Amino acid sequence: MMPRMGIQESVLSLAHGLGLGALARRATRRHLRILCYHGIWVTPGPKFGNCIFIEPEQFEQRMARLRRSGRPVLPLGEAVDLLARDDLPDAAVVITIDDGWLSTLTHMLPVLEAYGLPATLYATSWYSQHRLPVINVATEYIRTVSGHTDIDERAAIAAIEALPIPERLAALRVFGARLGVAEDWLETRQFELMSGADLAEAKSRGLDIQLHTHRHVEIGQNVAALSQELADNRAFLAAALGAGNLDHFCFPSGSFHRDARAMLEDAGIRSATLCELGLNAPGSDPLALRRLLDGRSVGDAAFDAYLNGTLHYVAQIVTALRRSA
Repeated sequence: MMPRMGIQESVLSLAHGLGLGALARRATRRHLRILCYHGIWVTPGPKFGNCIFIEPEQFEQRMARLRRSGRPVLPLGEAVDLLARDDLPDAAVVITIDDGWLSTLTHMLPVLEAYGLPATLYATSWYSQHRLPVINVATEYIRTVSGHTDIDERAAIAAIEALPIPERLAALRVFGARLGVAEDWLETRQFELMSGADLAEAKSRGLDIQLHTHRHVEIGQNVAALSQELADNRAFLAAALGAGNLDHFCFPSGSFHRDARAMLEDAGIRSATLCELGLNAPGSDPLALRRLLDGRSVGDAAFDAYLNGTLHYVAQIVTALRRSA
């Protein structure tokens, strides 16, 4: 996962002062850069989810910055093939988006279209099928903004998820009302995922849709579920999207397990991404590709340093410093 920004920014400042950016650019020019986003925060009031929901202005500024950089932005499948052949254009970038939040369609896709940037969405599908807000994320938001730190969040989530599906939204609203949290999040559909029809529209507008498990299962804790999760996810997306290859995968929450490899290969998966910070050199394992998890706490300097390769080495230095400490 990404190092804490305080230590990271200090090392970045030192690297900049020493003029290491140019060295990093040359050393990593054949490495693949992969950016990771989730959704957009569209609800009035307190912001929530640093790396889950980026603000719309920041996402637009990021895409503008990327376009101005002149770096080639490639579709995921093409980039994976070129990386395997060590034939990438210099400093190539891929944009990935996890989960399939509705704001991907309403706010991210128009920005990508405006800048002519290809991107891949890894879509989890249970909530898309059942048309509910994502209970655990909405519950965490309600408890956080309410300030009720004494609430047992896991117990609240478990109680709601134990109910029949048609009763869960009402129970979530009762939970919010009990903690005094307004329902702006419900009106903006902040915690909803794209429906099958939404995903089909996004695909028709050029967004690549790929696999992310059906129930957003963390594979590191439940690798035995992976094969069925892939099958259920693929079946839903194939029904929604029609013809097309579903052969790229993202580990939910970046939760990796070494036993996943055989299941991914059996399912015909060509690449899989993590949430681990880093670049991907020629010869990198295509089933464990590293990314930059972008978010509100990621400054422009860190974003630029990832693109020019400096952050790749800074992360390694920070990890070594922490281990020695």
